[in-house]
Amino acid sequence: MMRILFSTLFALLICSNTSAEVNLKNLHSSRVYSKVLKEYRDVKVLLPNEYNDTYYKYPTIYLLDAETNFDMGIEVLSFLMDNHFIPPHIVVGLPNTDRFRDMTPVDSVMNKNIFRTRGGADNFIKTLELDVFPFIADNFRASTQRLVMGHSYSGLFVVYAFSKRPDLFDKYLAFSPILWWNNKAIVNDIDQFLSNNSSIRKQLFVSFAEEAAEMLKSCKSLILSLETKAPSDLKWNYAWMPDESHYTLYRKSLMQGMETIFAEYKYPDVQVLVEKGVEVAETYQRKVLLSYGRNEKLPYSLLENVCIQLKDAERYNDAMAFLKYSISNYPERAESFYYVGEIYEKVNQPKEAVKFYEIAHNKDKGRWDYENKFIAMQKLLVELENKTQNNIDL
Repeated sequence: MMRILFSTLFALLICSNTSAEVNLKNLHSSRVYSKVLKEYRDVKVLLPNEYNDTYYKYPTIYLLDAETNFDMGIEVLSFLMDNHFIPPHIVVGLPNTDRFRDMTPVDSVMNKNIFRTRGGADNFIKTLELDVFPFIADNFRASTQRLVMGHSYSGLFVVYAFSKRPDLFDKYLAFSPILWWNNKAIVNDIDQFLSNNSSIRKQLFVSFAEEAAEMLKSCKSLILSLETKAPSDLKWNYAWMPDESHYTLYRKSLMQGMETIFAEYKYPDVQVLVEKGVEVAETYQRKVLLSYGRNEKLPYSLLENVCIQLKDAERYNDAMAFLKYSISNYPERAESFYYVGEIYEKVNQPKEAVKFYEIAHNKDKGRWDYENKFIAMQKLLVELENKTQNNIDL
């Protein structure tokens, strides 16, 4: 898949809302005992704002390196969930006890003096599977859909888990992963994994900054393997961020990665709806229901904008199709009935127009303009009937 470019508008939107509010009532801190590692592990959980008002089971986002990245991570994720860039998730933060032990795959002698406890990634995978996942399932309404994201050494773990246990997660986000580890063994592992699997129904996002020479070489090798060997059902993207360093790209990678992974969840653009019709809205609803199990409807303000543009352009049939869709989703909104009345008036069907003006007036009796329009249309009908009767008498 081709490299994607970050949306400038989205970047500006995020940067102008850096203080996204996190509802503290939705934060929970717990501890779980790992039978695999023989130690207690802290677990930080953020529930979506709608959690207590629904019966849904929610997908989970597993945020690694939570001792440093949880606060920033939930700030960004809260903004994305609240503004409908991504679906509501349960966010699970996992702080480290021994980062280099848990995040690095087994190697032979490399860095044995620096990282004496290295090489425990397989045990950490077992910890997730046998200890953490069951704990989350027992205490929260979590679905089986999972996303994992990590940076640097935890980014290495994400790539390793993707190649060794792709069944654990549905979506993998690795920010500036340490691909040079153990003489770039992970790059070879990915290449072999892609060669051996004709179908990988997963999503993978990888980002890179202005890296050191060996790291950059490893990054290019990974992308080459993905470009040449990835099966068609693996949805993968990468982002090259030359203006960021290895240590500064986290926030930008998180925003861009989520925007990419959940591209189909974002509302269709107004102009796309205007140009391509109500089928786009109906297709969006079906996709969201099938992919995320959520019966989403486009916001009324978006539909109203489309209807007004089509009505003003005198594309009345297209406008009527959207108004029918809008009324079926928002039957309580008086505006849609009023717009239907306007269209019937424009095409000289006053008897139909007055019916919808009356509905709009009854639904919102505080709108004097709706009342005036209804009364005026009634008078017009009386005048037309009198005129018709006079012509008959003559």
